[in-house]
Amino acid sequence: MLAAADDRRRKRKPKPITVRRAADLTRKRRQLERERLGLHRCELWISARAIEGLIAQLVATGKLTDKAADNYRNVETAIAKLLEAQGMSWVR
Repeated sequence: MLAAADDRRRKRKPKPITVRRAADLTRKRRQLERERLGLHRCELWISARAIEGLIAQLVATGKLTDKAADNYRNVETAIAKLLEAQGMSWVR
């Protein structure tokens, strides 16, 4: 059974270098544009319990719906907006 999975993996053709380079250039272009706008990427390690609390807060305040909370990208976006608003309140 494992041998079949290995065979399938080996048979995949790698993407041509020009396709990979184009994707890398697009990613880099977006990164530079975000930096020009003054945005910074932050990776945070937060406990699952804290995430549950944040989701509960966002749903209770109406910034996130129950259905939207099922999509992790929506949750990340809502948390980023929450942190952005909190940070901006301290610099004024």
